[in-house]
Amino acid sequence: MRSLCLTVLSCLLFCAPAALAQNSVLDPGAPWQGTVDMTRASGMGGAHSAIATGNDALIDNPAGIGQGRRYHFQLDGALISKFPSQNLIFSVVDSTSIPNVGSGILFERLASGQPGGRGEGWLAGVGYSYPVGSFYFGGMSKYVRAHGPNDDFTHQFMEDIGLLSKRGDLSYSLVVRNLSLSAVPLFPLTGTVGFAYGSDADWHLAADYKSDLSDFSNIKHTLNGGFEVLLGESFPIRFGTSWDISHHLTSLTFGGGILTQSGGIQFVYRKRVHGESGIETMLEAGITLYLE
Repeated sequence: MRSLCLTVLSCLLFCAPAALAQNSVLDPGAPWQGTVDMTRASGMGGAHSAIATGNDALIDNPAGIGQGRRYHFQLDGALISKFPSQNLIFSVVDSTSIPNVGSGILFERLASGQPGGRGEGWLAGVGYSYPVGSFYFGGMSKYVRAHGPNDDFTHQFMEDIGLLSKRGDLSYSLVVRNLSLSAVPLFPLTGTVGFAYGSDADWHLAADYKSDLSDFSNIKHTLNGGFEVLLGESFPIRFGTSWDISHHLTSLTFGGGILTQSGGIQFVYRKRVHGESGIETMLEAGITLYLE
């Protein structure tokens, strides 16, 4: 497992071929915070806010941090060579140390676009979750520091809040991300409503509706759908689609992995099938170590 971690990390850090187009981080569908998730969520096309049962909850819905008993370290990385873009995420989730309380920490390194429209920076955050009956409430307090096009510089505290309701195999979610005292173009205010049916031990069908609320006179809409099935308790297979309604962009994703008693490795391939901007193809991989 250690040699596998080093191999994947080396590929993510050093394999970044030069791009040909002058892509900007502010282009519709550009690979940045909000369009690139952790590996499991990416494999399901971004439809994950009502599942969010592991480290992915730190990004998709902090309310889900407390679901199940977990003490996991995870490393996720994405490479979009033709944009170009690189994304690296370190995270730890612990829902075993304090009864009924889930917590986690996250560090994300972001880089996207050509020099004229380059975005580059990082964010760090602390997530928390608490159950009340059939509901989970959660939040993610984070600090972002990034440079954008035209020498724009952001250094600001922001908050994500989430709600997740689970009744048997059916779950619903509501998430608001990037709440702050002032608008930040690189980190727009967004809202998500989602549902999912299924269980981690078998299969899931999920859908999310996401909206960019940075401009209430021109709200942008995205629909995400995904399906996953666990084969033989060790081999997850995932399919998903993302449809940016406002910008007429459609992507398809395929993901898979191998799970063991000590951890797992997962991968995603994403391909844009309609539209002229944003992510053309993306490779993403994630490694999880079970620390409990």
